[in-house]
Amino acid sequence: MKRHELSLLAGLLLTGYAAAQPVPLPNPGIPGYQFPEPESTLMQWINQPSAAHARNIHRHGWGMWAALTMPSGQTEYGLANAPVYLTWLTPNEVAALPADAAANATSALAAAPRQMRLRVPRQFMRIPGFMEKLQARLAALSQSQDQSARGVRDTSSFEMVGYDPSAAAFASKNQLFSKAALNKLYQAGNTSIPAFPSTAVTIKPVYKLVNKANMIPGTSLYVMPAWPGTPKPTPAMQSGGFPEEAWPGCVYIDAKNPGRSAAQSADASCSSPSAANTFGLGDFIRIPITAANAALFSSLAQNQLKQPVEPGDTLILMAMHVTSREMTEWTWQTFFWTPAPAKPPLPSSVAVAQARPAQLPWPAAHYAMSIGYQMVAPNQPVNGGKSVGSPVTVYNPYLEASFGNSVFQPPPPVNVGIYNPKTKTTFKGTLGIQSNCMTCHSGASVKMDSTVKPIGYATNFYIPRNAPMFKGNLQTDFLWSIADGAE
Repeated sequence: MKRHELSLLAGLLLTGYAAAQPVPLPNPGIPGYQFPEPESTLMQWINQPSAAHARNIHRHGWGMWAALTMPSGQTEYGLANAPVYLTWLTPNEVAALPADAAANATSALAAAPRQMRLRVPRQFMRIPGFMEKLQARLAALSQSQDQSARGVRDTSSFEMVGYDPSAAAFASKNQLFSKAALNKLYQAGNTSIPAFPSTAVTIKPVYKLVNKANMIPGTSLYVMPAWPGTPKPTPAMQSGGFPEEAWPGCVYIDAKNPGRSAAQSADASCSSPSAANTFGLGDFIRIPITAANAALFSSLAQNQLKQPVEPGDTLILMAMHVTSREMTEWTWQTFFWTPAPAKPPLPSSVAVAQARPAQLPWPAAHYAMSIGYQMVAPNQPVNGGKSVGSPVTVYNPYLEASFGNSVFQPPPPVNVGIYNPKTKTTFKGTLGIQSNCMTCHSGASVKMDSTVKPIGYATNFYIPRNAPMFKGNLQTDFLWSIADGAE
């Protein structure tokens, strides 16, 4: 492993010692749901807004979530009958596939060696001085004598990226994680990598580690911040975003309770654990740390965690970005754990929660969804549209809430805002809590011309595929995982 990869991995490596057996997205048996959905159908839902079409979009997002979290029937990382998403390959694994991997996707991908790499979310590296601030915070925590719930709460998180079998086979066939191959495409006159197939799905799961370092002393209660919902922007957020450290409340997990709880609320003061705000491990999609994998995991984790990883610790799934290439601009849905899933806070809603299908079992039903299949409302065409109307806010609290305005500067892209002709005002989002997945991912590209500026993240406004800013860049079909991961 290269030295710079170690820094990006941020010290977490969990090895499964098993061959990958990637499972395609299964059919969860939800009436009215199908995958892939024809692009024409999706565009009808988007371009002809109605309550019924909104429910169709919500059902589609929940259908993918149900499929991703279904039991795969196989063991991954020591977890029997692991969720389907855990069987998917990471970009590093895809890049390491043999040259003929695409010839037989199932058998070729099944031959890949498995390593589950977890790192501090790569997008956090866009926050100026992030690693320095992280190390300073960890150093302060290691010396802190504050043993209160607020003092021990866990504000760290770790992520990975996964490609479904069809996306992995396509990326491997076209060598999309090779900068040399990307340069060859650009030199041949291409402005973008080839379009992924309509079955392609990529994901970004986000985890926390339940361990003793973040428990109230003398108890089995692990403490973590509770997302309070989208706040009103403040000057402090403009400079520092709204990271977990700033979230006011907490929830508790009883590490000795492997089942589900009756809890449905957060502790607003982060000082009074009770049955109402103490959850069980069974309220989370999770991966147990065992004696078989703890040693290697621990050897690389000590500079990021307050104490070494031990058997008995648990990785809990906190969030997941999910995007599919069913339409030109991809579909965008993102999921996050919430204390009261029937009444989730923004950027989700009660209407979205009410669309959860009966086929979505616990604990997958304990997560909220933020979803949006357009940059602005009304929807604009892929090219030739205008940044007018109303914003469509879609983001994940565990991935974008920490973004202050510096993450989106300097341009490109230029934040043109969204002009509302009815109110004659312009919305101009400057923070992660005002962002839109499609807008941000539309800029995914690799700089190919040394005379141009690389394209950065964007908040929420319309960006056409033929925008002048793409000159000198190779678009990566909305996937930052290729733009950032190609070597």
